[in-house]
Amino acid sequence: MKSVRELLPEAKKGPKQRLAVVFAHDEFVMDAVKVAAEAGIVSPILIGDSPEIHRLIREFGINEPCEIIHEPDPERASRVGVDLINAHRADLLMKGLLDTKILLKAVVNSETGIKAARLLSHVGLVSFPEFDRILFVTDGAMNIAPTVEEKILIIENAVRLAHALGYEEPKVGIVSAVEKVNPKIASTVDAEAINDYYRINPPSGFVIDGPFAVDNLVSPESVRHKGLKSPVAGIADIMLFPNLDGGNIFYKTSVFLGHASAAGLVLGAKVPIILTSRADSAETKSNSIALGVISCHGLSHSRH
Repeated sequence: MKSVRELLPEAKKGPKQRLAVVFAHDEFVMDAVKVAAEAGIVSPILIGDSPEIHRLIREFGINEPCEIIHEPDPERASRVGVDLINAHRADLLMKGLLDTKILLKAVVNSETGIKAARLLSHVGLVSFPEFDRILFVTDGAMNIAPTVEEKILIIENAVRLAHALGYEEPKVGIVSAVEKVNPKIASTVDAEAINDYYRINPPSGFVIDGPFAVDNLVSPESVRHKGLKSPVAGIADIMLFPNLDGGNIFYKTSVFLGHASAAGLVLGAKVPIILTSRADSAETKSNSIALGVISCHGLSHSRH
């Protein structure tokens, strides 16, 4: 798979998934739900203000059957969405018109939530018009200033997603501003610690190296010019950024200035969580739904 735009047609090849949308009464979300439902990849369960949801269904001309659950309170609606997952009545969870922290509070609730891994993290996928592959960007939305231990968990969440998309051995690059360890640049010190960890605990199903500046993860010409030797240099699939600032800036610059197609998921819960920004286009939202569907059942064809 070389483009994010391949996600939707690929998702059509697998079984339809049940999508629970919390506070679905939002025109941008409903536009994406329409695309995904009409593509036959999801059965929508729409939670929120029922009269407004019905109005949007009529406005967007959604003809696919939708289950509607009336719950106008955002906290209770979040709980409904999480309960649907726990009851195996839904396969995917999506954020609608409510604050992210309200939904995530329900997700991580120690008694009734759906957190499955030690850490929730976000993985964004971007593909560019004149670039030969998809880049996985992590973490630009969830973890503000992750520790080395948290970065290792972020890496492993991203690798699991890459495996679901058919990558047998994704190449993980640890992003910094330089390629050498510098005690004054914290991201390079973290990169050294991460490499030390994987020397003691060899990675299973992926390769990793760093630190690298972005050009030396995506440009073989830059790698040749600098004479770098690494199994990920110039050909990285997954880019681990030092912090939320770096990941978010790269992701949004890619989309809004680099004309990249994009998708994204929050990983580490029992099911993929589609947690998009209001600024994201309907295409990005529908791509993200498709990514969630594929991550549930994997690719239908032979591995990458």
